[in-house]
Parts: sequence; C-alpha cells; structure tokens
Amino acid sequence: MADAADDPYAVLGVASSAAQAEIKAAYQAQVRRYHPDLHQQNPLADLAKERMIEINAAYELLSDPKARAKHDAGFGAWMPRGGASERRSPTGAGGWKAGRLGRGILVIAMLPLAFRVAVPIVRGLRLLLGRLFGEAAAIGGGRVAAAIVATGVVVLVIVWRKRRGTGSR
Repeated sequence: MADAADDPYAVLGVASSAAQAEIKAAYQAQVRRYHPDLHQQNPLADLAKERMIEINAAYELLSDPKARAKHDAGFGAWMPRGGASERRSPTGAGGWKAGRLGRGILVIAMLPLAFRVAVPIVRGLRLLLGRLFGEAAAIGGGRVAAAIVATGVVVLVIVWRKRRGTGSR
C-alpha cells in the first residue's frame, strides 16, 4: 500500500477494491483507536488529533461513490502533504490538488476577468501619459520636457510601490 499521506485507502487500512461495508468497518476501528477523547491526557494527543483529521477525510472521500470514482480514476481530491493547518477537506472548496492542470484551468478561467479589468486601466494610463507628454511638448523644450515628465512618472511609480510594500528593499 502507498504512504498514508498519499492514499486514503492506506489511511483506513483497506484495499482499493474494498466494499463500502469494509470501508465503514475500517473507519469505525480507526475511530475507536485514535479518537481525541481517548487521548486527552496523553502526550501524543496532538498526533491522534491529526490522525483523526486524516481518517475523517479518507472516510468522507471513500464513502461518497462519485468522489471515490473520481479519486480512483486519478482525478480525485486528496489532502496535500503537510501539517493539519495546511490540510483541506478533500471534497470541500479548494480541496483538489492544484497541479499544473489545475493552475492552467484557473488561469484560463480568470483571463476574461483580467482583460475586463486590465483594458480600462491600460486605456486610462495611455490617456494620462498622452496628456502629460502633450502638455510637456506644448510647454516647449521638446525632448527635454518629455524626459522630465518620464522621470516624474517613474518616480511616482517607485513611491507608489514603496508605499504599498511591493518595492524592493
């Protein structure tokens, strides 16, 4: 069997071909062994609590036929490695492993929103810079005035980034 952190079947100690009754029996046996109420005065109570989180998540995934089928097909959600603070419910929001495919889908889904927001910003900046350079050219000095305006814009961007905390330190 695989490492328990990688496989819900290993958490419950059952084979991937186990029937629902066998999964339920294994879950109940694990709960009787690791329930936090049984380990309140034990120095390993935190480990038992983390183990119960894994056991509950594994049972939740494997007791749902649709989620189990997705997991068995390789598309299912399972908890990422790490401490209990990094774990998510395998069937809840954000529970799937965000691999390359997941990130790619997220980026593609966010593109319309990014364009909807970015286009007005770029148009506004273009108009603003056009007016600044137009006013600088009207004042006179041509290239010198344009260089001064460009320098001013760069300084404003640097100051704005530092105030937001995104500038280099």
